[in-house]
Amino acid sequence: MNVPVLELLVGGILLGGLYALMAGGLNLIFGVMRVINFAHGEFLAIGALVTVSLVAGAQMPYWAALLIVPAGAALAGLVLQKVVIRRLVDAPLIMSLLATYAVSTVLVNVAILIWGGGYRGLPGILAGSVRVAGVDVSQSRLVAFAVAVGTSLGVWIFLRATRTGRAIRSVAQAPELAIISGISVERVRNITFALGSAMAGLAGVLMAPTFASDAQLGSRFLIKAFAVIIVGGMGSYPGAIAAAMLLGILEVFGGYAIGQVIGSAMLYLVMLAVLLIRPRGLFGAQVRV
Repeated sequence: MNVPVLELLVGGILLGGLYALMAGGLNLIFGVMRVINFAHGEFLAIGALVTVSLVAGAQMPYWAALLIVPAGAALAGLVLQKVVIRRLVDAPLIMSLLATYAVSTVLVNVAILIWGGGYRGLPGILAGSVRVAGVDVSQSRLVAFAVAVGTSLGVWIFLRATRTGRAIRSVAQAPELAIISGISVERVRNITFALGSAMAGLAGVLMAPTFASDAQLGSRFLIKAFAVIIVGGMGSYPGAIAAAMLLGILEVFGGYAIGQVIGSAMLYLVMLAVLLIRPRGLFGAQVRV
């Protein structure tokens, strides 16, 4: 394998880790609640902008933002769940999509009022590079990948190895049976939405040192997250992780070979192919949350 191909492969995997974190939270919410959260991207964007304000403005250590911002996103997600989402759980999907789109629009405008319409970033944070497998990788991307994948796998283990995680999976797979078994469905939904929102907020923190952040950042990454969960399988958490890695690699290789714009479009071509050939996604038929 020559060095350019290895560099592209590493770059695609690193990008896929971030996609996995954001798409995992979105897919977790859908898998448990059957709600399409169109405001998920704004939790990422505001998380990134708050990180810039805390680190560059308030001179707070970056590691502190890694803890504070996801906690704030979880709290905001819990409020959104209690005020809006819980009234739409059993409604048609279009209702949750329209409601969360309205919330998304409000959040974008609030972000513009607070931070303006320009770009913000943290170029001095985690500067430098590390040599991995003969490839120079920026520290910011490596840390983002490690935290994103570690968190994604941690949530997966949580879902399978803890009592609360098993309750979440029970509600996702058979809510009526979960109620009969004595599981508080409302509590599970609150935890799920808060956890998914925290994952989006954390993704924003991890993107702040690498990507230019603005109020529209969430919409750009949300579309890619939808592509990830459609390819992996709606409601399939491991499917989201696998599809994120695949699409991250395809985007980087495509961007190198045929240009960045067409490379990004490859994600949606793959998504279209999956919808036509296997509508449930690559993992949708085998496993759920």
